[in-house]
Amino acid sequence: MYTSGLFINLYCKRFDVKRDYSYKPTASVILSCFNEGHTVYETIKSLRMSDYPQDKLQILAFDDCSKDDSFEWIKKAAQDFPNVVATLNERNKGKAHTFLDGLDLSTAEVVVGVDSDCIFDEHAISELMACFTEPNICAVGGRVGISNADETWLTRCQAVYYALSFLVLKSPEKLFRKVQCLSGPLVAIKRECFDAVREQVEKRNFLGIRVTNGEDRALTQILLRNGYSTYLNTDAVCWTAVPSNISGYLSQQLRWRRSAVGQWLDALARFPIMFKNNTFLCAFFSLMPIFVMFSWNVLFITSGLMGHLLIVLIKILLFHMLLSPILALAFFYMSKHHLKRERVASIGVLTWSLIIMSLWFPFSALFVTLFALSTLDDGGWVTRA
Repeated sequence: MYTSGLFINLYCKRFDVKRDYSYKPTASVILSCFNEGHTVYETIKSLRMSDYPQDKLQILAFDDCSKDDSFEWIKKAAQDFPNVVATLNERNKGKAHTFLDGLDLSTAEVVVGVDSDCIFDEHAISELMACFTEPNICAVGGRVGISNADETWLTRCQAVYYALSFLVLKSPEKLFRKVQCLSGPLVAIKRECFDAVREQVEKRNFLGIRVTNGEDRALTQILLRNGYSTYLNTDAVCWTAVPSNISGYLSQQLRWRRSAVGQWLDALARFPIMFKNNTFLCAFFSLMPIFVMFSWNVLFITSGLMGHLLIVLIKILLFHMLLSPILALAFFYMSKHHLKRERVASIGVLTWSLIIMSLWFPFSALFVTLFALSTLDDGGWVTRA
């Protein structure tokens, strides 16, 4: 995946979607907030500073029963900026179901889902809309960058990982218009396509239990299973702050892994539907994460039982120490074009970040995934709060 992703990203630009920047449909941004305080005001402000035509861009901002002053900041944004509608939920619903409420209030041709703790590039909305040039593309996602990349070594590592994910690992999926997860912080969906799958979104569950988290991967998978295409535009960018300490990072990763594991198991169960309504390659992409993750578990557990775990870990570390400088050089090249705000683009920082990340995989596979499997019923808001 590293090799193919780097090759596609660096040399195969001609396979990108042909963009039409004259396409300016009406758009509703649906924002659901929980305990973000002043941050939500800055988020709405960055959206209002967009270069997208103001008369075609509406912002529907919901407070999901926050325990802080978030709704006061949302109301202030509604007073300060045009076309901002402030709504307070009667009860806590989660982002996915709040998004459905926003859909009921919107009459726009395209709905845009965002996170309430992000800052958006002024061209982000225009970049998303410009990619709806192929008839079967129903949804376009953007790239998430790190706003506090230089804070600690942990944030630097996360900045590299985010870049690796969006610029490299998703490149094969992007090439075939089959991106498996359009990240929740920034995604645009054709209204008619969402309406076609809305009932499936509303009835989403895991073993009969109502699910409220992991809405971005779930929605993307539902759209793909219905035969639509999805795309990623890495020039549509937003930035978010990531955890700067180990406890916050572990908590975030556990919450994300719970939703991801549930979605991977769901993809495994629904593989025949994906294969029937889409391409074999898309079905293969949908299962790759679960196979990769559990192959790590099998590798470490079996090597541990055979008494070879330490040798395996040393080999993995040495392999990544050899691979990291090569990847760092490629990232350094890409950083001049993509990672302008995430100031981690020196060869030394990139190399050490990639080496440190290699130490995370054994722990992640052995403990985070297994613990997530045993606590899949622990859902709720997947936020830093």
